[in-house]
Amino acid sequence: MFLGPGLTNSYGIFEEEYEKLYSDKSSNIGGSLSPAIGVGAAHLASVYLFTTIAGALCERLGMGLTTFIGTLLVGTGLFAAGFCTKASILVGAGIGTIFIIVSTIPTSWFSKNQGFLIGVVHSGSGVGGLVLAPVSRYLIDKYGLSGAVKILGLILASGIAVASLGMATKPDELLDQEDEKDTDSMLSAGNSACEFSNDSLAKKRMSVRSFGVRNVRSTSEVLRSQEFWYLNIAVMLAEAAFYVVLFFLPAYSIGIGLSSEQGALLVGVANGATIVGRITIGYIADLAGNINMFFVTHLLVTLSCVLLWFPAKSFMVMMLFACIFGLFAGSLTPMMPLCLVTLFGQNGLASNVGLLGIGIVLTTSVAPVVARLFYEKLGQNGAGYGTVALFCGGVYLLATLSIFTLRLCVSRSLWTKI
Repeated sequence: MFLGPGLTNSYGIFEEEYEKLYSDKSSNIGGSLSPAIGVGAAHLASVYLFTTIAGALCERLGMGLTTFIGTLLVGTGLFAAGFCTKASILVGAGIGTIFIIVSTIPTSWFSKNQGFLIGVVHSGSGVGGLVLAPVSRYLIDKYGLSGAVKILGLILASGIAVASLGMATKPDELLDQEDEKDTDSMLSAGNSACEFSNDSLAKKRMSVRSFGVRNVRSTSEVLRSQEFWYLNIAVMLAEAAFYVVLFFLPAYSIGIGLSSEQGALLVGVANGATIVGRITIGYIADLAGNINMFFVTHLLVTLSCVLLWFPAKSFMVMMLFACIFGLFAGSLTPMMPLCLVTLFGQNGLASNVGLLGIGIVLTTSVAPVVARLFYEKLGQNGAGYGTVALFCGGVYLLATLSIFTLRLCVSRSLWTKI
């Protein structure tokens, strides 16, 4: 998470450089959109497209080998990006492969405190964004954009290759032993809910932790459930808005009169806040319910975009927004697998997370382009920069409404832990 998704979280630094690279060319094409936005959109699209492919690879090749494949893609892509910006697609493919693996391994090893533990794991991307943003800025200033991405490719490929040696889900025999203990303890307790036939007992012993609030046994059943589609819509919208904010913070900051160094600092602070947010919110989710916290956090993000980012004209207000945004919006990535486990259980989690990635490909490709359209067409006079903030706030509002609908589908009792 530190070396893979952490790089994506610091991409705003590279967005600024690509904007400078293409600025002269764009000025010669009457009012057309900057080609720079295409680099970020292609990168994000490849990240989530390959979460779907990697989910299938995990089932066939195992976690370690699939991670190593992601290592090759990241290293090769970054080195090639020193010569051709289109290589960002390879980098995104490698990061997407790594993301799916790291998102699904923790829940296979732990049945308790899953929110806290997966929050700790996903906080690595926040640490990566916090560290890699200033490091990337330093490397670009010292070696130029081409040299910087080559050096980062060597560093990231080496680190991820070492990490791939320890990537594995919990062995089936250990899961079976735990499930038998859980089932035996349930039966010995004399609970009437546990008095079921030998056939249902056998099914339950397959994995006590494999069953969510919706008892599904195949991908087709997941796709037929309305809960999946409400979750899918929410994730599609929230993930797109999240990266629009991170990508545009440096350029947006310069647009309201701040320096490029202050813009880079805001990206670093937002990523740093995700570290605290993912761990803290993951812990609270264990107590209050994953879907409940998913709703609350994104309601607060929506309000922060409208009430803080939109009217922001000073560095201190932008800093406050970056802290609140990172604290709550960063919870999205750990909440994705946690909500899937709540709804459908542990079985097939990698494939289910991959299914969410299909829709994210579309929104993460379109949202940066639309935001750039607002930025370039309405932001040139200085007053129009707030349209990007309103755009992100509107997208987050739609995501929040979808989460609320999902919550009502599962239970209409608002005080139930779900």
